[in-house]
Amino acid sequence: MTKKNNETDKFDAMPFISLIHHISRNKLKYSMKNPNGIDMAHEGRYLMEIHKCENLSQDDLANIFGQSKGTIAKALRKLEDKEYVERKIDENNRRKYILKTTQKGEKLAILLKNDLKEWEKKVGIDKLDEKTKTQIIEIARKSEEILKDN
Repeated sequence: MTKKNNETDKFDAMPFISLIHHISRNKLKYSMKNPNGIDMAHEGRYLMEIHKCENLSQDDLANIFGQSKGTIAKALRKLEDKEYVERKIDENNRRKYILKTTQKGEKLAILLKNDLKEWEKKVGIDKLDEKTKTQIIEIARKSEEILKDN
């Protein structure tokens, strides 16, 4: 819908949380157009996080993304099969695996990160001021804390 005269469009009437969901869903749809055959709802986000962080474990990913260990394990298996990620046994804890991107995974993570930046620029997220970004981060934190309290 587009605005005509003083009419409101669907976004004006949408609750805030619905707007966030709508933005997220559209970002995933945009990302699915990538030619890399990678699921951006899971695999792509995990790959970028593994690339960004040193000494990241499977449990760390589960905590960061609020996903089950099973969901993380399935996505990691796909990333390993595609040779984007490898698991190394942690020298300090033999039951823990440290995740690393391969050279192939590093290249894809950089492409995905650039794609994300391009999308954020196209939709205007890059223009948000630091105060607004901080407020949104705080809302995300509180929404997670509420679940822990119940």
